[in-house]
Order: sequence, then structure tokens, then C-alpha cells
Amino acid sequence: MPKISIVTPAYNCEKYLEEAVNSVLAQSFEDWELLIIDDCSKDATWLRMQTLAKKDNRIRIFQNQHNSGSAATRNNGIRQARGEWIAFLDSDDLWRPEKLQRQMSVLRKHPDAAFLFTGSAFIEDDGMTIAHVLHVPEKVSRKKLLKQNVISCSSVLIRRELMLEFPMPEEDGIHEDFATWLAILSKIPCAYGVDEPLLVYRRALASKSGKKGKSAHMNWQTYIKAGVPTVSRAYYMVSYTLHGLIKYSMLWWRSYRLMMRKERFKKLFLMIMNALLILAWTSVFAHAWYQKYNFKAIIGRQYSFWGYVALFVLYAALNILIGKVFSVFHVVHQQYIEILLSHGFTVILANAATYIELALIGRWRFRMHIAPMIAVTAINLLIGLVWSLLVRWLYANIYPAHEVLLIYGKNNMESLEEELLKQGERFHLKTRISLKEGREAIIREIRRHESVMLGEMPEEERTFYIRYCFEQKKRCYCQTTLADILLMSSEKISLSDKTLQLFRNCGLTVEQRAAKRVFDVAFSALVLVLLSWLYLILALYVRIAAGAPILTKRECLTRNGKHFWQYKFRTMKPGKTIEDQDPWIPGGYFLMVSHLDELPQFFNVLKGDMSVVGPYPEQVESAEHIQKKLPEFTYRQAVKAGLTGYAKVHGKYSSSKSNQLKMDFYYIQNYSFALDLSIIASTLKVLLEPSVSRRK
Repeated sequence: MPKISIVTPAYNCEKYLEEAVNSVLAQSFEDWELLIIDDCSKDATWLRMQTLAKKDNRIRIFQNQHNSGSAATRNNGIRQARGEWIAFLDSDDLWRPEKLQRQMSVLRKHPDAAFLFTGSAFIEDDGMTIAHVLHVPEKVSRKKLLKQNVISCSSVLIRRELMLEFPMPEEDGIHEDFATWLAILSKIPCAYGVDEPLLVYRRALASKSGKKGKSAHMNWQTYIKAGVPTVSRAYYMVSYTLHGLIKYSMLWWRSYRLMMRKERFKKLFLMIMNALLILAWTSVFAHAWYQKYNFKAIIGRQYSFWGYVALFVLYAALNILIGKVFSVFHVVHQQYIEILLSHGFTVILANAATYIELALIGRWRFRMHIAPMIAVTAINLLIGLVWSLLVRWLYANIYPAHEVLLIYGKNNMESLEEELLKQGERFHLKTRISLKEGREAIIREIRRHESVMLGEMPEEERTFYIRYCFEQKKRCYCQTTLADILLMSSEKISLSDKTLQLFRNCGLTVEQRAAKRVFDVAFSALVLVLLSWLYLILALYVRIAAGAPILTKRECLTRNGKHFWQYKFRTMKPGKTIEDQDPWIPGGYFLMVSHLDELPQFFNVLKGDMSVVGPYPEQVESAEHIQKKLPEFTYRQAVKAGLTGYAKVHGKYSSSKSNQLKMDFYYIQNYSFALDLSIIASTLKVLLEPSVSRRK
């Protein structure tokens, strides 16, 4: 004879029933029987029950002769039960594997217990997790239960003799389970709760409990059924309403569907916050203008109203432009050092340019009237940092990390998982599943998650899951392939009623190469002139500290596979490599991590061997080895090698060769002068960030 009989009424539930049964089969407490009773379903529920019954001989299935409702079906199951205890599990709910075990362990502490229940977690109708848990007290009496029904039907464990004595009322218009709990608690002193979310309750909005007005009326009728006096009934109804408002407002706020509705306003939220930052910065400058500069004796003229407007709009536009270059508005997922550097560069450059503008208008000598602009810079930097912290806090509370399902193939996904763990504010890696599990199991997991991430897998499988996630309105992330980059950079061509994608592999156009070369020459010449003193100091230092030679050279590849000698200040002892023990000359490690050793490469840029921005210059020997494994690696030779590059600022020296290829290929296919400026600006931040990875 089983210890526990589990009663599951089933009506038109073929969609959920297998999940419910599997949660019973997974119980760590194994002395049970499961009675599934079909209440004359109109779908394939009965056929599904027959299939499930073959899984385990502890599953017994029954059919009502006519549709009787859930209360009558449960009562029928109680009469058929053989166990000492009765548990209920609705066909659309789930149990945690330790549910029965944890409840039976309560009997060791309270051997007289006859009525047990647990807390609940919540999922949406489609299986998505809602970040809310219904906590329950350690024990509850009839008086406390009248104020708030904290006992979910699918969480209870009750002695069978009590359920036979107090069967569920089969009349309509009341909460039959609530009425049963009240009746049982009129005989026993209390029910014992396990404050853990051992029940996973499916929040189906179409159910009768999902209609709050009707539910409140049913609660009132339940009080009448329980014999509660009118005055007490009104008091308990007010308490029930208040507790219900709190419970369902929390569910409403935290539900996945609500989050998806808020998702539509994510860009609006960020746009408003960005506008507030620019308004605050402009207001600080406007205050300094009116208090310190708006005098004819200082600025040399009197401005009209529209002159003020033009000045302030120009200041705001300058901050927006420089802020975009330095990613000052992308603070949500940046590291704190990146935020500091982004705001520092933005406010310093914007206010320096504004000071130069005012100095030209007022015909000041350099450093005249500079104090107010220094104050504006300091205040705006402080405002920017406070704004960043506020935006990150609000964003984290409104848009929590996405729970991610990772689907992977044969390849090891450790590197991707490590990156997901680092991005804890954006992603929560909840579940991993292999393609070997099959599409049915994977689809079931996709329904339970809000986001899906695809690892490397065959193209057919990748396409299937991308399409399925799109149909189910699930977020789907997948690793970029070279084909994806080609598609993103292709040109759409209309041919009558047909649309074609044009793919080209011609690198940069003649005009782009000419403009890039002009910029390279001008930029490298400027750096060489401005930093000539630093070159001299570093050359003397290397000479004194380590002797000759001052420079090292490596044979590298550039555009069209051309060989050239790349120059750097020497950082290692002759014949040593970075893998050797103690390879550095005095101060060599500092030169390497600070990137000062790379300054001679501006001579390579000036000569035309390299560009300021481009793919990393690979050595000839290593390039030949890489190309044997990645033949597509030659694609990156469509442009000159660069002193900095897209892969360098995003990968920060730690990316695999495959990922470097994808990033370099993206840069080549999407080249623009603005992208070059953005990479140079990002390089300034990367140079100042602490690095945990060794450079090449």
C-alpha cells in the first residue's frame, strides 16, 4: 500500500499533463501512487494519459462517465486512493523534486500533523519563470486562513481520513479548495507550512482564479459556506482584498509578460535619461555663461535671445557628438573604469572646444577666463558619474538579467559560458542543453526561458531554432558567422518584384583608401611631432637600461599579403620570449602593458606599411600556421594592418583567432571614417583600462 496518493484531475490538458506527471516521477520520495482522472476531455488528454501510464506502474488512470467538474473529480480520486495521505496536483502545475520528501520530514518534528502545505513559485502560461515566490507561515490556523488563503491546492498533503470526512463541496460559485481547508481546520488546530517554493504554479489568466472580480465574489460565497458571521465576513473580506492586491501587484510587476511589455519602452527610457544628462550639462554651462561670460566687457558683444539659443544648442550638440564617439550613453553594461574614462574624455573635450570657441569670440589670450570652464568641467563630470550610477540602478531594477537557455553542439562552450558569467548584469545562464537531447526536449526548454543562446551547431539546426524562437517571440542570440557578416554588409538590389542581396569582396574603394591614407599621414605626423620628446626619453632609457638595440622588428603581413618590418621599442632581453622566465629588460614589462613600446609603429604608418586603424599585424610564421586551420584568415588582408583595430578594442588581446577574424571581417565589410574615429576613441579607453590578459 503506497504512503501517498496523488490525485490529478485532467480536463483538456494534453498540453501540460506530461510535464506535471514528469515532476511526480522525479520525486525523491518514491512511495506514492498517481491517480489521473479524465473529466471527459474533448482533446487528446485520454490518449496522453494512456501513454503516460505505461511509463510507471504507480500511475493509475480513470475516466468520469460525464463531465463533473474539478471538485467532484478530486472526490472521486480520494475514494479510489489507497494511500495514507492525499496530495493534489493540478494538471498544469509542477512539483520540485524534493516536494514530498520535505513535507514528510515535517512529521519528524510534528508527528501529530495531519495537514501540510508549501510555498509556491510561479510560471506563465507558456512556462516562463516569474521572479516571485509566495512565502507561507510555519503554521496557520482557521482564523489566520480566513484573513488570507495562503494554501495552494497543489501544495497540500492531508491525511486521507480527513479528506473522506470533509470532501470538496461540488457546488458552483465558491472556492471549493478554500472551503475544504476551512472545514478541516475547524476540527484540527492548525496546518503546517514548508516555506519553500516546492510547488510551481502556472498562472493561467483564463482560469476562474485569474478573473479577480469573480474570484472576490466566490470568496464571499465561500465565507458564507463556512458559516462566517456577516460582520466578521466583511472584516475578513477587506483583509482578503488587501492581501490579494499586494500579491497580484507583485506578480504583475515581476511577470515575464509585463517585462516584455516594458521591453518596448527600453529605448524610450534610455532616450529620456540621455536627454536629462544633456539638459543637466547644458544647464551648468548656461549658469556659468550668465554668471561669468555674458558681459560685453568679457565676450565683446551683447547676444540676443536667439544667440543664447544657438550657443546652448551648439554646446548640447557638441556633447552629444563627442559622447557618441566615446560611448558615454552606453553605460548600462560598461565597467566602472569605462564609465569614468568615457565621461572624462567627453566633458574635457567638449568643454575645451567650447572654451576655444568663446576665446575666439572674445579674443582672449590663452588661459584668460578659463576658471569657469574648469568648474563646468568638474561639475559635469560629477553629474555624469552620478547619472551613470542612477541609470544602471534603474535599468537593473526595471530590466533584470535575461534568463538564458544555452543550446550547444559538439564544441566546448566553456569560453562562452565564462563570458556570460562575466556579464551577470545582462545574462543569467539558467540552463544548458545539448543538441543530443532532441528537438522535442529542446523546444520544451525554450518555452520555459525568456532568452535562448545558440552555440556552434550545424546550419540546419541553427536555422530551425532561430525561426522557432522568432515565431515564439523569444530573444535568440547566436554566435556570428562569416556568412552573417557578409549578409549584414550586403547591398539590397530590387529586380522587378524580386529582391536580391549583392555581395562584394573588393575591400575599400579608391576614395576610401585615399581618405584613409591622408588621415594616416596627418595623424601619425601629428603624434610624432607632439610626442617627439617622449620618443627621445624612451630611446635613451632603453639604451641605458639594456644597451643596443633600442628597437626590435618583426616581419609581418599587411594589405594583399605584403611583408613589412614592424618596429617597437625593445622590452625583452635578446633571445627571450614572453613564455620564458624573467624575459623583461628593466622596465620592459611596464613598457609593454602601457603600450608605450608600440609608439615606433607610427613610423610604419607614415611609411605606408600600416594604417592607424586596421587588423592586427600578424607575423609571417604565425600567419602561415593560422591559415592552415582558418583559410578565411586571408580575408583580413583586404586592408592594411593597423596600429589599433576593431578586434583590438573589443577583444582586448584575449580573443581567439576565429573571433578576431570575425571582428576584423566586420570592420572591413562595414568600413567608414566614423567607425575609424570611434575605434580610435575606444582605444584611448582601452589603453587606460587594467588588463588581465597578456598581450601578443
